[in-house]
Amino acid sequence: MKSFALVAVAVSLLGAGTAGASAQGNSANAPGQDRVCLVQSSNGSFNDADVAGTKWLPRKAAEAQASKDPTNLKVFDYTNDPLVTNGTYASAEVLCNTHFAN
Repeated sequence: MKSFALVAVAVSLLGAGTAGASAQGNSANAPGQDRVCLVQSSNGSFNDADVAGTKWLPRKAAEAQASKDPTNLKVFDYTNDPLVTNGTYASAEVLCNTHFAN
């Protein structure tokens, strides 16, 4: 009887652990979920034609990189950009990864 009780407790603890992990994985506030576009300029201007490259990164990582070279690196959050909201691009990530490609 003792072993049955221990097995029941172990199973319930395992179930609670995986439920918590999956809940965090689906959370918009989970680490790394808040992502932005790190844009690199070829000449200090951030016009579309002057963009040398982009990276889709977690906000904290992008801001840390941009702070090292603010003249040539800048963080953009394209979530509410008209090119995303009007459907030209499916998401801010797609805009970041494809809009500036030469």
